[in-house]
Amino acid sequence: MVIRAGARRMALTLGAAMVLAGCRSGGVGAAAAGSAWNGSVTVRVVNHSWMDVTIFLLQGTRRDRIGTATATSTTEFRVALRRFSSGADYQLYGDPIGSRQTVRSEALHAQDGDIVTWTLEDNLARSSIDVR
Repeated sequence: MVIRAGARRMALTLGAAMVLAGCRSGGVGAAAAGSAWNGSVTVRVVNHSWMDVTIFLLQGTRRDRIGTATATSTTEFRVALRRFSSGADYQLYGDPIGSRQTVRSEALHAQDGDIVTWTLEDNLARSSIDVR
């Protein structure tokens, strides 16, 4: 097969331009990964308790403070997906201020756009969680 020098040069130039364009924009995969990385999860805490509760994000042995849920009110937190270990499950952990009793949610998996509603009852053992 004989390829003319001009055609070869044009093919190489076109190939190089495509590679450079892919490197600059990051490609489709990079855009998808970037958008997932910039996503967030909304954690809504409905606190029926008479105590303020400090809310933490648990992943393995790591405990990351999200904020404080005020007594007898609903508090909302936006948690960036970059705070979650990739592919790892997590739990929510509540530590009422002024009490030794704590509460921990079941294992959850973070996805962009999730709305997690954690209802804390006065008796923390009766608390429930809902993910939408």
